[in-house]
Amino acid sequence: MTKRRINDILELIREFQARHDGKFPTIRSPFPRAGGSWNAIDGALRRDAIVQCPHFVQLKAALRRRGLTPTLARLDPSYTAPRTRRRHLADILHMVKQSSEQHGGRFPLRTDPFEVRGYEDTWIAIDSALADGAIGECPLWIAHRGKMAQLGVMPSLASLNPRYQPVRRQRRSIASIKAAIVVHMTENAGRTPSQRARFPAGAKHDSWKAICKALRSGTIEHDTDWTELLARLELSTQKPSLFTLIDRYRSELQDAFALAHPAEPGARPVPCAPLRPARVEKKPAQFAALVAQLFCSPVAAGADADNDSSNHSLARTLTRSKR
Repeated sequence: MTKRRINDILELIREFQARHDGKFPTIRSPFPRAGGSWNAIDGALRRDAIVQCPHFVQLKAALRRRGLTPTLARLDPSYTAPRTRRRHLADILHMVKQSSEQHGGRFPLRTDPFEVRGYEDTWIAIDSALADGAIGECPLWIAHRGKMAQLGVMPSLASLNPRYQPVRRQRRSIASIKAAIVVHMTENAGRTPSQRARFPAGAKHDSWKAICKALRSGTIEHDTDWTELLARLELSTQKPSLFTLIDRYRSELQDAFALAHPAEPGARPVPCAPLRPARVEKKPAQFAALVAQLFCSPVAAGADADNDSSNHSLARTLTRSKR
């Protein structure tokens, strides 16, 4: 059995495309000549039963760089292989470079359409893979991941841009929260905020509900102020929250508010918000004791005397009626 030549196979493909409006053949397509089939050609390509000419060697090398072996479908220049393994950072950088060259140096965004030849992927999937760490281990990826860790950010598609400037996300601190509370007191006549209160307009964008959640979850800058708050709450069963912070620092907040906005002569001082009353524990009482107190009370004794007198008068009336 003689081996096929790659040039003869390409000639058959051109004949088929001329008869079918440029459509590329599959293994089930009709063969343009008698005594052959596309399935047999596909099998020969898979078994490497092709004459090893320079053209075929170059074709195999090009496919090998993409991790592929020759088949009938992969002879199509527009063939894209489905992803079955982890991405590599070198391939991603090649995609980014090719996309930038196609769009005049514009760096691709995660929402842009994927228009890189030879690859089947999306920028959103690549961005998610970088963020999740689903990248093949290599020195290039390890170095990039370590650099992002030093900056305090997660790897992403945007982090591959040479002009990338990450925004450092700093945790809230107790001092900044207290300063925001004083600003709120200034705008609201000394009243302390609740979770549903509006955040001060001049302060950094935030919300009291988010601050309360951060206090409850402990996602606060662990400095000396945080340690002091935990020490103040140690003697009670309360946990860090917006209410407990205001409760423990109420006098200091009032002093900071008075210092920043001294009262005018003759003006009434701003009343402090009343504290919640202490919870009164109800002790269980015996029902028999309550009933005994009811019957032993003076009122109950007087009522019994009245009942006796009324019974005697009723008996005398009945006796007279019988007579």
